[in-house]
Amino acid sequence: MDQAADASDNKEPRGESVPIVRVVGVRRVYPAAIALDGVDLEIAAGESVAIVGRSGSGKSTLLNVLGLLDAPTSGEVFIDGVSVTGSSDRARSRRRARDLGFVFQRAHLIGNLTVMENVLLGPRYSGLSESQARSEALDAIASVDLAHRAHARARTLSGGEMQRVAIARTIARPVRLWLADEPTGNLDSAQSAEIIELLKTRAADRDAALVVVTHEREVAAQLDRVITLSDGRVIADTGAAGRSPTGATGSHDVVTLRTAAGGQGRVRRSGGRVARAVRFVAQGLATNGGRARMGIIAAAVAVAMTLAALGLAQAAAVQVTALFDAQRATQVTARFVIEKPVLPEVAPGTGPSGPGSVPDLDGEAGSRTGVPLIRWPLQTEALRDFPGVEAVELWWRWDSVTIANGVFAQADVPVARVASTPGSASGSEITWARGHADLLGPGEVVLGETLAERIGVTQIDLAPEITLAGYPMRVVGILNASREGAAKGSAFISGDPGPALPPPAHGIVMADTAPGAARMVADHIPALLDPYGQVSVATDPVLNPDTYREQLEGGVSVALQVLAVVACLAGLVGVVLVNLLGVAARTAEFGVRRAFGATRGENVALVIGEGLILALVGAVFGLALGVTAIMAVTAAARWQPVFDPTLLFVPLAATLAFGLLAGLPPALAAGRVEPADAVRT
Repeated sequence: MDQAADASDNKEPRGESVPIVRVVGVRRVYPAAIALDGVDLEIAAGESVAIVGRSGSGKSTLLNVLGLLDAPTSGEVFIDGVSVTGSSDRARSRRRARDLGFVFQRAHLIGNLTVMENVLLGPRYSGLSESQARSEALDAIASVDLAHRAHARARTLSGGEMQRVAIARTIARPVRLWLADEPTGNLDSAQSAEIIELLKTRAADRDAALVVVTHEREVAAQLDRVITLSDGRVIADTGAAGRSPTGATGSHDVVTLRTAAGGQGRVRRSGGRVARAVRFVAQGLATNGGRARMGIIAAAVAVAMTLAALGLAQAAAVQVTALFDAQRATQVTARFVIEKPVLPEVAPGTGPSGPGSVPDLDGEAGSRTGVPLIRWPLQTEALRDFPGVEAVELWWRWDSVTIANGVFAQADVPVARVASTPGSASGSEITWARGHADLLGPGEVVLGETLAERIGVTQIDLAPEITLAGYPMRVVGILNASREGAAKGSAFISGDPGPALPPPAHGIVMADTAPGAARMVADHIPALLDPYGQVSVATDPVLNPDTYREQLEGGVSVALQVLAVVACLAGLVGVVLVNLLGVAARTAEFGVRRAFGATRGENVALVIGEGLILALVGAVFGLALGVTAIMAVTAAARWQPVFDPTLLFVPLAATLAFGLLAGLPPALAAGRVEPADAVRT
């Protein structure tokens, strides 16, 4: 359909004179009303025509149909004898660019651009070279007596000056049909008369037809011909159909017009389009400084958060590895149970514990009371001497022993008997009473912090006394942390617990090893601990260090990568919203661009181009912010700083993502702007 405008079989029969525009039986029907109802009209070169009528009579709709801003529901529209009915949007845009010019009621200038830049908008879309466009713009500005204001911002102009600029924007284009929609609606009577005379004079100088929609009789009286509409029909026309006023050629050669327009079209298509797009992108950013700043900030924050999350994921993984190697990879735990207790049968003067003694839990002599019923002691010394073992603790345990804090609190809790105190092998941390020697002695107990809270023991510096299985004990410490999960709810003693407690039948041994030795120690701990097979030993699983490290690193990395994705998506949403708000605020601008010949695709490309630039600038700032955040967090946490150079690809990916993905929805919104609606906002 792009060739519909040039198709020879759509031409009207050639006569002595071909009108610039002709409509035949045009109807325009909207869901709620009929705007045009069978309009027939011809306008010749050099004519100045006023279209008048009450509000709702169809004036603006007819102007939009003549200007190809709107398509009729039925009927035919001919431009220079060629039917444009049914043409594609691209073909209609090309027609507007080379044959039609517009002056709108509100001028629709771009406020942050200069007068020169606003006027250049017209000839650039017409396909003129940049040098020719500037020459035509300067002449047009001078012709409306605004040469002294050529470099002033449009927002600083008066209402009359703005309309003069709008006229200059049309004069600067090589078009032959000027369409003005209420161009004096915001002006006083003196300014109105001046603007209409200027339009009429300049159009006549260029042998262009001028069509003005107005509701002012004074404005209509200044023009050669008045067409009156009512309820979408022409009810009066002061000019004869198809006549050419004095001085108009009336018989312009259609082929000559097509050649000239086609030549300009070739200039536009051959190379000017890319340069023009670049200029318009730069202008769009320059004229929307607030939106540009918001877009840059949104992109920068999103890139910085994404980069920081990914960078910290790597740093955290390294930190987890170091922590794992220092702690978890060096710990072995074994649990044992006496399955068949037996009384020791040791002759005086024999056995590893000395004459007349019973084996104690750590191989030392002790009384029979409270000692586990096994023949030979567990070999903790053999375990301590094993290569790679750095510390060992053995806890004999009772599952339920009554403990009471006077008459106020009583509970049945686990009790562990240790050699001296829970220490480094079990990862225990104890807060000792002030002045205590940090070792458990006879009649002393350490309470896990959960147990201490449960029975109301708080002031250990006051040497509080409790009873354990009916025996008084002095609390000398609170256990705050341990690798054994149940430790905080237990009580710890050292030495003979007294006859009230039966011999314990199970326990736990914990070993702290050098890095890499945990697996070997776990494999040998049953034989080292109990070479005689007196107890059943079960070793807690020791994962392969590399596998466990990978699991930890992977878990931390995945968590922070999810955070990075969330940050990226949040940034995308933010940029989309900023761009959508920007497009909504620029609806009139996009409508004017469409009226002067921009295709939907060019408006889409304009918004995407602006989005890419904003994303690129935001990505640069985001890179700096992200790296700074990584360094700050790692320094505050005292981590080893890590930065993978591949993270530098994040800003590049973000530029593409934010420029294309975040720019696409607002770009499509800009492409959907209908010029007929936009120029009336």
